[in-house]
Amino acid sequence: MCSKLESRTSRNVVIIGHSGVGKSSLINMLCPSADAPVSNDVFGCTTTERAYLCDLGRQQSCMVHDTIGLEEGSWGFLWAPKAERRLKSYLKKSKPHLVVYCMPGVRRYLKKSYGRSFNKFKSMAGKVPIVVVVNHLEDSRHSEDWWSANLDVLRKIGIPESTQHACVTTLPEVDFMYEIYGSSKRGIYDSSREAVKALIMNNLPQY
Repeated sequence: MCSKLESRTSRNVVIIGHSGVGKSSLINMLCPSADAPVSNDVFGCTTTERAYLCDLGRQQSCMVHDTIGLEEGSWGFLWAPKAERRLKSYLKKSKPHLVVYCMPGVRRYLKKSYGRSFNKFKSMAGKVPIVVVVNHLEDSRHSEDWWSANLDVLRKIGIPESTQHACVTTLPEVDFMYEIYGSSKRGIYDSSREAVKALIMNNLPQY
């Protein structure tokens, strides 16, 4: 059971990334009752940071934090430089134990700005581990192979290939009922959820 809660004792996992990469959809996948607002637009729909209690299984839990989007431009909710400053401030305030950087897995959308943001916040996080979730892979036959198949892109944008990661889709399970995806896609939502939970558990410092 997941709910919107604040906790001083739970480990904090902060999800960051550019606008439109699916941070809120990732929250909803991890916490089915969260009901974080989502949008199909490139503009961010998250206007305030929120924390949700997430059951990771194996009697482990954490607080996952939804955040405003980076690189939104002057037309979005918050101008890019202000969004970056606000996220830096929130990271200091929330004292994360793990940072999850969310980015799209569609090659044509991957820009060097994704690498710049990753490395900027990795440097700022210091000893706090940062992992990557590659999203929007519902059209991929084998999403788990995306990372090794796209090492050239990762090098080009500046994300180390040794980074711990999960390659998933956060497209709601009901969408896979449509004929265009076929029966082979059934269950991909559940497997994506488990992959992200495993990524968090394997990289979240223990008490």
